Amino acid sequence: MMQTPDRLLQLDVQEGGAYAVVQIQGSVSMSQADELRARLEELAGRKTPVMVLDLAEMDFICSAGLGAIISAYLKSRHHNGQVRLVRPQPAVRRLLETTRLTKLFPLHSSVEQAVNA
Repeated sequence: MMQTPDRLLQLDVQEGGAYAVVQIQGSVSMSQADELRARLEELAGRKTPVMVLDLAEMDFICSAGLGAIISAYLKSRHHNGQVRLVRPQPAVRRLLETTRLTKLFPLHSSVEQAVNA
């Protein structure tokens, strides 16, 4: 059986004053993790109070990609900011649960719910 290639990583950021919504599409493999880290750390460095990561269209995330999310969380904590996760795909959700990152990042069912939490 032939494996389909990973979808290219796409990041769409919408900022709304007290929050930023980052829609992550495609796969976050080792070669894309640095791009994700740089973008999230840039937002955290701007002291965005709430960063919402919409994972509904993210197919895969490697350990370096998880590290990028954790790094943004740690940088956000310096200014009492928060990182919230929304609608992960089942495989990504299992990974978050297995690594117990759901204790750090409660999962939300919609962007609106995450923004208003």
